[in-house]
Amino acid sequence: MARYVAEELRNEHNVTLFDIVTPDQSRVPWQTDLMFVKGELTDLGDCMRAITLAKAEIIIHLGAITHSTDLQPGRRRTQVLPEDQTMRSNVMGTYYLMDAARRLGVKKVIFASSYYALGLGVKISGKPFQVDYLPIDEDHPLRPEDTYGLSKMLGEEIIHAYCRAYGMKGVAFRLMGISYPFNPYKFNDTPAPRPDFKGGPVQTTYQYVDARDIAYACRLAVEKDLDSEFEAFYLITDNVFPGDTKDVVKAVCPDLADMAENIQGEEGIITDRKIRKMLGYEPKYSWKNELEK
Repeated sequence: MARYVAEELRNEHNVTLFDIVTPDQSRVPWQTDLMFVKGELTDLGDCMRAITLAKAEIIIHLGAITHSTDLQPGRRRTQVLPEDQTMRSNVMGTYYLMDAARRLGVKKVIFASSYYALGLGVKISGKPFQVDYLPIDEDHPLRPEDTYGLSKMLGEEIIHAYCRAYGMKGVAFRLMGISYPFNPYKFNDTPAPRPDFKGGPVQTTYQYVDARDIAYACRLAVEKDLDSEFEAFYLITDNVFPGDTKDVVKAVCPDLADMAENIQGEEGIITDRKIRKMLGYEPKYSWKNELEK
């Protein structure tokens, strides 16, 4: 994701990269001539060194473990990372970064959060996701069960607290599943799949965000100053299915039919009305654009 954000910003802003591995050694290697600072997110000194060398006024915080590393009941897998790695990297890493930011006068932090903070991640309890209303927006209660979703919710709270205390501005993008140009989602131009609120360990709304739309949204957040100290936004490109979302919900989740009356056209079960209104965001990379050509 960093490569797309960096390319989006580099022509109009000074961009410095900070990571534990160089871009050409990352899981999906890439080449860049941008300044790079190697360091550990959970080390306050490394965070301060990166901010100082970059002379950073704004931080875009994309670093995270992208899944729960703790062993969970009934889920078998080979344990590669320590069980506390998600919480250490995502929660303490965000704390150290924000503590470095306030010490060195950073003015704004933009954070890659996740819709898993909502509770649509791994449902360890086996209970269905509780839908309070539709479409789901940023005011809907967050009820994560897995440590990844919990870490993102706590990351948002850490950033908000530091913004409240030290006069910084914070933006959290709750990302849907990410589609990359080199590894795109499998989209469906046939009748919609079932929105899974009721079964299975992982529950989804069948929405996604393109990495290039994330980069575009980051530029909007960099360049636009909001009046509030902190805002969270669901960041969405599109649904993976065509057609009216209201009709899909009524067909497959009839118990939510009355709630679905508030959904507008194809906006999705989770809505991005807030980011469209406050940042002027308009997604550019929907898979449906190709169908219209």
